[in-house]
Amino acid sequence: MDAKNAKIAGRNLTIILPGTWANIPLADEKTAHRFVKDVVRRRVGSDDRLARLRAQTTDEVMHNVAEAVRIGVHTYLMSLELLPGVPFPAAILMLDQPWPDRARPGLGAKDVSRALREGFPGGKELDLACGPVLRITEMSQATVADAPLTVLRLEYHIPYPSLDKVLYARISVPNLPLAEQIIALFDEIIDSIRFIGDDHDPQDVPTAD
Repeated sequence: MDAKNAKIAGRNLTIILPGTWANIPLADEKTAHRFVKDVVRRRVGSDDRLARLRAQTTDEVMHNVAEAVRIGVHTYLMSLELLPGVPFPAAILMLDQPWPDRARPGLGAKDVSRALREGFPGGKELDLACGPVLRITEMSQATVADAPLTVLRLEYHIPYPSLDKVLYARISVPNLPLAEQIIALFDEIIDSIRFIGDDHDPQDVPTAD
């Protein structure tokens, strides 16, 4: 599996992404729409018979982008292929969030695991290389191109090293076979996150070819 060590533009962190991903620009709607439309055209095809599918897919992604921007997402990564020729529709959304008040006792005691458990109840604690992380897993129903779809959703709460805030990563992927393997894959992706200093300069997340 090919993987690329990528720096999230404007953020002091890196993440290793397997396969091919697109980093949707969120600065303004026009730029995002042009980018998404181009990605969809390249992946779906430019045949006139596919025009309706391209339009529906673009509208669906843009709806998700607008909602992401509304809640403060700073990074929207869209998976295109896991391996060459193997489509893998998934998205990773990232935003920074403050610690909930109920996490303060754990933080005061320098007990990050406790802060995570009490701050974000209902999840599973993971002991990863980037430190303690809390993962919440759920299944939900969605509609893509007018077709009902069961979606696997993962939420990761990843403390910054300074403990001043939490990196929140939300992942959604169609409920493909072998869901446990998919969860394990994203655990590994999250485990690859590293918080870096300004003196590091790995490349930005690549856009679609």
